[in-house]
Amino acid sequence: MGSQTGPEAASDEDDYMNMTFEDDTTSKRGETLTQRKRRLAREAEIKGRPKSKAEVAQEERKKRESALNTTTLDTSNKGFKMMAALGYKPGSALGASRAATDGEKDDRLLEPIGLEIRDSRSGIGADAEKKRKFREEVEAQQEAGKKRKVEAGEFRERQQKEREEKKMEVQIWAAMKVCERLDEEDEGEKSLDQKTDTAEPRRPRPLKSINVLWRSLVKQRAINERDRRMRYDLHQSLSRRPDYIDPDEEKEDRMALGRKAEVEEVDVDLDEEDEELNEFEALEVPEKLSKLVAYLRERWNYCFWCKYRYPDEKMEGCPGTTEVDHD
Repeated sequence: MGSQTGPEAASDEDDYMNMTFEDDTTSKRGETLTQRKRRLAREAEIKGRPKSKAEVAQEERKKRESALNTTTLDTSNKGFKMMAALGYKPGSALGASRAATDGEKDDRLLEPIGLEIRDSRSGIGADAEKKRKFREEVEAQQEAGKKRKVEAGEFRERQQKEREEKKMEVQIWAAMKVCERLDEEDEGEKSLDQKTDTAEPRRPRPLKSINVLWRSLVKQRAINERDRRMRYDLHQSLSRRPDYIDPDEEKEDRMALGRKAEVEEVDVDLDEEDEELNEFEALEVPEKLSKLVAYLRERWNYCFWCKYRYPDEKMEGCPGTTEVDHD
């Protein structure tokens, strides 16, 4: 091969005389040579530095999310090519078409089932079990809340009932005292009508001869009085000799000094069984109060709520037989 001569050979050779060199002192961005070297060194350091696990996981998560967010099938995918060979077209459902009926829609999938990435290591069905347990806990809390509300309502009702019963018990004792007073007034009037020249001492009435409506009041008063006298006489007897006998001493005093016969004689009327009184005490508080109020009206034309004894059984001016009628 011969060497080329002439203008063609001269054009192929580099013209070192006419070559121009770029100014290395400045770059296109206006940085100096020193700044460019530092930038390149930093970029090389960043590229050469290994990525941490967190950074790698973050990059994988981003790639995975971008892939999952992409709903269109890639035409270069092998699965897409296989479906296309079976007659699949983008935007249509795969498989035989269904006859549309009234009110029903074609529920065939137009796209493949999406992937669900599980961050936890629990098995299939664990989420359903958690949801079931959570639902049961919510239902249990709701039931407990309802139960608390019911119990609170029942507690308030029970408290209200107890307050009303305590108030009625006070009214029952007051009605018993009214019955006793009116009964004593009638007994006094009868004794004045049957007054004789010979004055007889008043005998104590047997407990069972008293009307059962206010018998418990008389019995309780007698028991309290007996206990008071026993305590007092026992206190007084501490300074006496046990064999000392006072002829002027009353029965209660001898009872305090240890005379058993007198004790039993006094306690027979108070401590013996009274079935009629027990039946009355077993009644409900409102029923006992209503019996007392009705007896006062029928026996003495007395209204317990008006606190007034009317002249006749018509009891004109009385608003009613209950406390509500007098409000």
